[in-house]
Amino acid sequence: MVGAAAAGSASYIATASREWVDHWWSLPRDGHVPVRSAFDPLAVPRLLPRMLICDLTEPGIVRIRLMGTEMASNFGFDPTGGDYLDLVVPERREAAYQGFIVPASHPCGMRVLGENRYSSGGPIAVETVGLPFRRDDGEGMQMVFVGSRLGSSQDLWKDLGQANSFHVFEREFIDIGAGVP
Repeated sequence: MVGAAAAGSASYIATASREWVDHWWSLPRDGHVPVRSAFDPLAVPRLLPRMLICDLTEPGIVRIRLMGTEMASNFGFDPTGGDYLDLVVPERREAAYQGFIVPASHPCGMRVLGENRYSSGGPIAVETVGLPFRRDDGEGMQMVFVGSRLGSSQDLWKDLGQANSFHVFEREFIDIGAGVP
C-alpha cells in the first residue's frame, strides 16, 4: 500500500506520534480513510489525554468533539463542544481553518511542528499529527490529532500555565494513499 509506506517513512520525533500513526493504519477501512466508528479512543489510553477530535461538518466551524485532559489544561478550560477557531486569534482563523479542511478534504494526514508559548513565559516545541476519518453518516469528515511536547521534557506535559499562543514552524502532509495536496 503506497500510503502506508509513505506514512511509515515519515519522520516523527515523539513516540506518541508514531504510536498514533501506527494505530490509525491498523484500523479497518474501505478506501483511504476509516469511518469514525472504527476508532475507539480507549484503545489507545496513553494517547487519549493528548487527543483532539474535531468535526468538520458545519461550514466555517471546527467543532471540538473531544479534547484530552492534557491538551485542555493548556487552555485553562475544556473547550469540548466549542469551535476550535474561537481559540485562534482573528487574523489567523482562516489559515487555521484551512489547516483542518485541506487534509480532511484531500484526504491526507498532517504533521505540524510548532511552538506553544505559556503564561509562565516558557516556550515548548510541539509535534502534532492529525489523521482523517469519515463520519459514519457520510455527512462529512473528522480529524483526530495527537500532540506531544518535545525537547528535554519530550512527551511530558508539565504545568507551565496557560498556553497564550501557538506558532506553526512546519506543516507536512502525510500521504495515506491519495497523494498530498
